[in-house]
Amino acid sequence: MCSTVINCCLYYLAFISFPFDAATTTAAVAEDNPIIPSNIYLTLAMGILLGLGDGGFCISIYAALSTIYEENPAPAFAMLNFVKCMTGAVAFLYCGHLLLPFQLAILAVTCLIGCVSFITLERYPPQILVINAEDHQD
Repeated sequence: MCSTVINCCLYYLAFISFPFDAATTTAAVAEDNPIIPSNIYLTLAMGILLGLGDGGFCISIYAALSTIYEENPAPAFAMLNFVKCMTGAVAFLYCGHLLLPFQLAILAVTCLIGCVSFITLERYPPQILVINAEDHQD
């Protein structure tokens, strides 16, 4: 939950301190002005928030996966890394075409969905069916 708040604060700071067309143009030809002027200290603070928020999410996800899949966690971590790589690839595809507010909205919505999913997972853990290979031999 704390990571969600940190990330949403980060997205708001990015929204007000970067031009809306920052993702689609270079700094020399940016037409939009940010709501507040960006400076080095604000950008460094946003980097720290990004590291804290991402680290919190990663630790929570890794802890949940290692708790749920105690017997064989390797496939779960492989699936997690696959999903992370695929979502990163999709983000690289749309990042040059969408304005910054739309990108931040996508990030905020997926952050909130992730938080709700994690809270649901913590409250109602799934019942993992472990099949013993020795019991099912032909």
